[in-house]
Amino acid sequence: MLMKRTCVLFIFIFLTVFVFAQSRDDTRVFIPPIVGYGPDAGSQAAFFKENFEMETTAAGYSITDSAGNADYLLRLGVRPNLVLYDDGTEEQAPPEEKQFILQINLIRTEDDFEIISFAFPFTELDEMYEYNLYLLYEAMANVPLTKLAGTAPVDDRWRNKWLYLRASIDYPITFYALTMGDKPYLYKDAEGTHDPELYHLDNRISPWLAATLGFELQYLNWMSTELNFNLSFSDPMSDALLVSMQIEQKFPIKPSTHFMIEPYAALSFTTNTSTDVIEFPQFGIGGGVQFGVKGGSMGAFFVDVNYIHFLSDVKMKNTNEHYDKPKEITYTRFVLGLGIGYKIGFFDRRKNEIP
Repeated sequence: MLMKRTCVLFIFIFLTVFVFAQSRDDTRVFIPPIVGYGPDAGSQAAFFKENFEMETTAAGYSITDSAGNADYLLRLGVRPNLVLYDDGTEEQAPPEEKQFILQINLIRTEDDFEIISFAFPFTELDEMYEYNLYLLYEAMANVPLTKLAGTAPVDDRWRNKWLYLRASIDYPITFYALTMGDKPYLYKDAEGTHDPELYHLDNRISPWLAATLGFELQYLNWMSTELNFNLSFSDPMSDALLVSMQIEQKFPIKPSTHFMIEPYAALSFTTNTSTDVIEFPQFGIGGGVQFGVKGGSMGAFFVDVNYIHFLSDVKMKNTNEHYDKPKEITYTRFVLGLGIGYKIGFFDRRKNEIP
């Protein structure tokens, strides 16, 4: 009896593993040419053909080039949204309602059996970007393998875009480290006469608000380049606006469908607008890490932590009338930054374009 139960259990485990071991790549789908409606029929046909093939591939299914090689047909078509009146007449829906209907039929090819048929209203093609994956899942959820696998198609378009536009509010903490040697004070003659209470110099540390706008090009799955422009509203040393441009070489890591980490190296170019500054370091190097979480199908919310060290000293004028020496006060400058923002992506990278 025990042996019999053991065999049954083994067979059950084997079959379960066999079913779950199969990937969606084993399910072949063919999307026939699509018939649109009206003056934009060609645009509709091309749009839905391209998008549903992309979504089907991204969901893990195999797209075939003919119905004879497919397990299922995903038949799509566009028709007008008609209102049927009690007298049997039909006419186009009023302008405030959706103007078109996308008809979706899933057909099993081995016996030509229609598994599911449903429709979805729309007016503009652009509005369908956020619904295409949902509609695909509504259809493919009726495929037995999909039900056994127990998982919905993964929407990871948010992290696989060609281009991202980012905006963030930043909180840079700027450090000015004094480099005055053995005379960290102001004095008025060659002997170094000074008032240690009033004119002693020290390091300066100050946080202040800033804002960043930029764009990021993701040309490889594991590499992207961002160019951004930052405006710091008040530099703690000169009380002036600081404008900087930064180039970031990023290396995206995608451990989860809802999370992404982007460590990066950075090169910064900065301009100070204060008249009290004699010399200001224009070039800085550093790096950081951007932590992103899914923010819809088009982008991500992110937190950015970074560090930039500038390659030359800051030289400030000594504007004190009584203790007018030295003429220049020098500091080393570096910045520890924190930013919170959102980046929105454009142009999906297809599965075969993600090396």
